[in-house]
Amino acid sequence: MTDTANLFDKLKDIKYPKTMIGIQGELSGRAFFPGGRGTFDNEETIADKKIMILGQDFDCEANYAKTLKIGHEDIVKSSTWRNLLSFLKDADIKHNQCFYTNAILGIRVGNKGTGKSPAFRDDGFIKECQKFFLYQVELQKPKTILVLGKHVAEFIAPISVDLGCWKRIENYNTLDQSGMQIVKNATFDNGIKSTLVLLTHPSFRTSNIHRRKYLDYSGHDAEVKMVLNTLQ
Repeated sequence: MTDTANLFDKLKDIKYPKTMIGIQGELSGRAFFPGGRGTFDNEETIADKKIMILGQDFDCEANYAKTLKIGHEDIVKSSTWRNLLSFLKDADIKHNQCFYTNAILGIRVGNKGTGKSPAFRDDGFIKECQKFFLYQVELQKPKTILVLGKHVAEFIAPISVDLGCWKRIENYNTLDQSGMQIVKNATFDNGIKSTLVLLTHPSFRTSNIHRRKYLDYSGHDAEVKMVLNTLQ
């Protein structure tokens, strides 16, 4: 069984709260997992990808219905994809080096796809998603995880003793001043080690990027330098 087939098979065991709807790779083209395979070239292997890109959740019900009609995520119209791919280019990361996935499984009920996921209201479901995330990490064994946004950082903080600094993030300014935007060689509860970089979410990049600081860099340059230093 391939890596992605393995993941989709394991999804069958997930029970969703009323605020979320399960999806299992219905998109045949390029898409974040679990909407699609999560690989830029639509390959079924993730173990050869050195980088994991971790978003919050896939989207909302209304937007997903539109995406289903075209069979893939629109990397030009989608602000998440557009800003993310531009950033990866500046950070000298090839698109096919990454596994694009989400912390929280499924899509949101309704028509609001931004902000903190309603799934966070259900502690039991979040724990199931955390277990599934650990399974993804076990399959891929990523050297680096690019964490897209504060909500995602708070999601993974409880499953690594090294990520306690991310359990409650007041704002990016406080985070950057404390030097906690990068956590090197964090050990997850399953024993897998990865280096994590906390980035602004691509969909809100233009609104938030000016707040970032790293060494003598600020804004976009700060986040690029964070990643470049991590990958050296």
